[in-house]
Amino acid sequence: MSPEVFARFQDIVTRRLPGTTPRRALEVGAGGWTLLSMPTFAHGPRVALNLRFDRPTEQLLATKRVVANGNALPFADATFDCVLSCSALEHDRWFWRSTAEVLRVLRPGGFFVVGVPIYMTLPSDKDFTTLTYARHGLAYNADYYRFSEQAVREVFFEGYAEVTDELIVRTHPNPYLVAAGRK
Repeated sequence: MSPEVFARFQDIVTRRLPGTTPRRALEVGAGGWTLLSMPTFAHGPRVALNLRFDRPTEQLLATKRVVANGNALPFADATFDCVLSCSALEHDRWFWRSTAEVLRVLRPGGFFVVGVPIYMTLPSDKDFTTLTYARHGLAYNADYYRFSEQAVREVFFEGYAEVTDELIVRTHPNPYLVAAGRK
């Protein structure tokens, strides 16, 4: 995760969940530099979820780590005030299962903040080939998707009361969007 992407997540979280009230937060696809390290979540339970944690960082060690798949979250309905996911859903073969699970575990009024690489036409594209895939897709054996802005808005946030935020963080070298929805 780049500092620019982290800053966009933090801006959305700070505006949507102001103050120091304890918040129950979950990060699906948590990595070493976890979004759960934001000050907004300092006073509440923080759960980092991933398929594995090979080298937990100090930030991850400060959270409860759960080894599980986002397609079947091991939490009760309406458990979390905020669910975060950064650069994970493009690696999830059945991402729609994970987004449905996120909706299930969010409390009413809670927020889902997600960041994913998106597909968009760039000046550097040649012959119907985008650099987005050439730069990132070949480096991972489980990198399945690039999403359109419409897919993020209409598929990720299906069943939400509103999409509250949607912004393109960058267009080059790989287009990236961060968005939030309120249940």
